[in-house]
Amino acid sequence: MAGGNWEKQNKELSGAYTNFETNDLVVQGLDSKGAVVIPILLDWGDSGVFTKVTPNTKFMELFGKDLKDLLPISEAFKGTGNVIVYNLNGEGNKAAAKSGNFEVKAVHGGLDGNNIVVTVAQGLNGEATIRTFYDGERVDSQVVSSVAELTSNPYVVFNGELPEGDATLTLSKGTTVSATNDSYATFATALDTQIFKTIAIGTNDESIKLLLSLKVKQWREDEGKYVTLITNDYNVADHEGTVSIKNGVYIGDKFISAQEAVYWYGAAYANASTNSLTYAEYPGATDVERLSSPDVIKAKKEGHVVFIYDEGADGLDRVVVESDINTFRSFTPKKNQDFRKGTIIRQMDIVGNNVKHIYSRYFIGKVKNHEDGRNLFKGAIMKDVLDILVKQEAIEPYNPNDITIEQGDLKDAVLVSAGVKFVDAMEKLYMTILCK
Repeated sequence: MAGGNWEKQNKELSGAYTNFETNDLVVQGLDSKGAVVIPILLDWGDSGVFTKVTPNTKFMELFGKDLKDLLPISEAFKGTGNVIVYNLNGEGNKAAAKSGNFEVKAVHGGLDGNNIVVTVAQGLNGEATIRTFYDGERVDSQVVSSVAELTSNPYVVFNGELPEGDATLTLSKGTTVSATNDSYATFATALDTQIFKTIAIGTNDESIKLLLSLKVKQWREDEGKYVTLITNDYNVADHEGTVSIKNGVYIGDKFISAQEAVYWYGAAYANASTNSLTYAEYPGATDVERLSSPDVIKAKKEGHVVFIYDEGADGLDRVVVESDINTFRSFTPKKNQDFRKGTIIRQMDIVGNNVKHIYSRYFIGKVKNHEDGRNLFKGAIMKDVLDILVKQEAIEPYNPNDITIEQGDLKDAVLVSAGVKFVDAMEKLYMTILCK
């Protein structure tokens, strides 16, 4: 008996012709959490390269320092494990040293290459022990009979011939090419190739803040790339894509300035999804750079995130974020106070990112722009974006009739209008107690 699939009812042979189809589009949405990108100045490691790191990364090998000495990264790990690092400095000269015909050269350029020492200890059996030390710590040891048997390690490469006797080679003349404004411009351009949610950068250079805030504005408004800049003391941006940190915190005796606190907040923001960061606790903080209540109010009105000391009635005191806001303050009827709230902006970004993803992945060039095709797109928006956010309590339950979809001015255009009410977190309590 014949069988198979059918497109038209035009089969000649007797048989069962069956099509298996779905009447709905199964779409995998985008994760609403993302990476924080941290540009830093390093004297060791690859320059101009994005490196994804985890707490298990070998930081000494990659960046020339332990994690505890890389404050931007260690603070970011308090907020998320999804961290991308970019070295702004140029590579410079590679440190090197020679003993006779035996030459050792650093793997990377940079000043930290001068922290490398290689020792040669000749044995009685014609073999030599070659040890590599970085910043006084032994990082490699090999026993060989010739240079050909030596294997380069993450710090140095070997060339030439082994010295006849014992030797100590202290590498020198390693240099770093310091970052310039062009380095930051190159970084901003290179970010076009990356998938991330926030950029965290602490700096007092207003030109760098301007460059990156304008780049974020361009991404959000012209390219639909919903990312956010977290920096310090830069409310002049006046835009929902830029967050300004006003003050710092103390972790024991150590002061984390606003310029350094941006890294935790940038990471926490990237990991927050639909959750609010209002009254989010700064991990490990024991005190805060204190501001008076009038100064906190002033800073908040001016578009700054402020850390405050929260005294608990249970005796447990915390340092927390006073309010999860961005720098936007130029309110209009079309763009009101909702756009300054971090929670609502992140929820808006989820809608924007997922609708863009669904449309580009499943509809552009694939679905006809007629009523059935447009209704299929409407169904995808409802099922795979809005309904999920309703379950997450990020938006209020909506009326499907408030979503209209029609052909635009041109035959290839689709015009969508959707009425959605975003949900914010509780922040202010007004209570009246009637004493009887």
